[in-house]
Order: sequence, then structure tokens, then C-alpha cells
Amino acid sequence: MKSIVPKRLAESGEFLWLVSLSDLMMLLFIFFVVMFSYSYKKIKKNDFRQLVAEIRHEQVPKTPVDQLKQNLTNWVNEQKLQDQISVNKVDDTLRVEIKDKVLFSSGEFMPNKSGTEILKLLAKTLESIPSPYQLGIEGHTDDSPVHTDAIEDNWDLSAKRALWVMYSLNLSAALSKRTVLMAHGDNDPIVPNRDDKGDPLPENQSKNRRVTLRIF
Repeated sequence: MKSIVPKRLAESGEFLWLVSLSDLMMLLFIFFVVMFSYSYKKIKKNDFRQLVAEIRHEQVPKTPVDQLKQNLTNWVNEQKLQDQISVNKVDDTLRVEIKDKVLFSSGEFMPNKSGTEILKLLAKTLESIPSPYQLGIEGHTDDSPVHTDAIEDNWDLSAKRALWVMYSLNLSAALSKRTVLMAHGDNDPIVPNRDDKGDPLPENQSKNRRVTLRIF
């Protein structure tokens, strides 16, 4: 590597420390170039564009999940279901929480008439879920024991509700292939079902009885 210090000064020995400093700076420059090149290869194209846009204070393009969240939020507002259906994004996952009373009569697993109509309308927006994103349909209950001729327990109830929601959505073949069903029973509550004494909390139990649509 050629030194940047003039030959006359280098021979005098007066500025020999500049030689080491200049070499060090050159090596550091090469090091950072190599590191940047390595990091650049690992950065996704869209992530790099987003980073550049943020640095330039430009509007960052929405991801498919962001766009879907906006579409679903608009649909919920149009249907005036804000108190019954919530749409939230966590990292790159979108969750649509639907209270059970919107879809089912008490203790039932087949959607009622109004619930079926809501699911048909919702399906139109869900069909815009782009590949390779998947749709998860999750059934949840509270911890109140349930047993009837048609239902064994809360696991059974949550599984059948998730299944019948899928039937009512009547998804296209393409989206059906990317759809999974999950039954949680009372094992994934949003809030505690009971207080410290073990007494039921009806308001909390109502929140825990729900169907979750997860786009991930």
C-alpha cells in the first residue's frame, strides 16, 4: 500500500507516526466497506428500501399485512362492529378478534343467521390475503364447564366453532389450502376468568369467549 506521506518527510523520520495513522485509517475504511457489503447481502430488498425511505423522511410503502389491516378496519367501521370486532397487528401477524355473541347463540357452535351474514361479508376482504400468508381460525371459550348431547367439553366447543366459522366463510380453494384450524378451549384467555377467590368474573368470561382470525 502506497504511503500518503511525502518521501522527503518520511526519510527524515519526523512524521513517521503519520504513516501508521494513515495505514490504520485505510484498513478501517476497507473493514467497514467489507462489513457493509456483507450486511447488504443479508438485508431484504424491501427492508433496504424501507430504511432508505425512512432516512429520506419519505412515506414508507405499506406491507401486505398493513394494507389488509386497513381494509379490515374500514370494513369493521362500515358495519359498525367496533365494539364486537377488533383488528390488531403484532409484528407481522394480524389478529381479528370476534366476540362469540356476534356469531353464536349461547352454547351453540353453528353460527346464527346474522353471524353467517357477517362471515360472508368478511370473507370478501379475507380473500385478498396474499400468498404465502396463512389464515388461522381459532376457537376460544371461557372456563365454565359445558356438556350437552352435542358438545363434550370446552375443547370440543372451541373446535366445532372454528370449523363452522370456516364453513360459513366459504373460502376459495386457493385460500383454503392456506387455512388452519385451532382449538384452544379455555387455555388462552385474554383476561382472568376468575378472581383470587375463584369466583367467576362474567365480564372477563365474555371477553374470553371469542373466535380469532390470525393472518400470519
